Amino acid sequence: MCANSQARAKRKSRRSPSVAWMKMSETNNRARRKTAGFTLLELIMAIMILSVMMLLSFFCFDAVVRSWQAGMEMSDSLGQADHVMEQLVSGLRSAYYPDTGAQSEEYGFSFGDGGDGPGARDSISWVKIGRALVGEDCGFVESPHRVNVFVEDGKEASGLMVKAWRVDLQLDDFDPETIQPVSLSPRVMGFNCRMLDKDQPDKNDEPNWQDEWSYSNCIPKAVEITLYMTPPKEGDEPLEVKRIVEIPLFDLSQNPRKKATTKKTAK
Repeated sequence: MCANSQARAKRKSRRSPSVAWMKMSETNNRARRKTAGFTLLELIMAIMILSVMMLLSFFCFDAVVRSWQAGMEMSDSLGQADHVMEQLVSGLRSAYYPDTGAQSEEYGFSFGDGGDGPGARDSISWVKIGRALVGEDCGFVESPHRVNVFVEDGKEASGLMVKAWRVDLQLDDFDPETIQPVSLSPRVMGFNCRMLDKDQPDKNDEPNWQDEWSYSNCIPKAVEITLYMTPPKEGDEPLEVKRIVEIPLFDLSQNPRKKATTKKTAK
């Protein structure tokens, strides 16, 4: 009996290392499963989600940049429109007409109709005094000079342009067409003007605006100016800026004061 017991004890002692090794392997396998990496499907899903998030972020950033650029261009256009409009208003208010007791076509207001709306290409011309539209460095600022404002669509220059020349002391062969125009604003794509009717300024209790002016020997009472500025985005509606200007010397040009004459009788 003692011999059998000892034999069984030896067999158990021989089997115990293998059992311990199996338990250790099972524990290691469980640890490996707990620390295992992502599967291929999980990696693909993660990359897809990250790509979508990056794409959305790019579109949001691009929209913000485009909106900022459009806002800056609109601010620039409105700034140029305000500057040009102030120059036109000041130039019209400083219109000059001599008090000679008679009307003169040399100092009258002229108008060229170039359509309506954003594609309007009107032109106006009148005689004035002062630095408006010509600048302080102009040599004939303080003398009567005629200005011509129009829109140009050319390869070299485009936008609202102005020409200016002295009324008096010109050569017989002087041609205003030879004068090089100066740009007021390249952003002006349309220029529309209407004048208050000379004979019937009011109609149905409203101003009677006309898009024609055939009285080249006088000045209108008021002019309605509309500037159409290039839109910030292609395809958008142009920016419209409108102003009504009253001209102080209209009464003198339409109703010149006759000079009193005295006759001397020789005795």
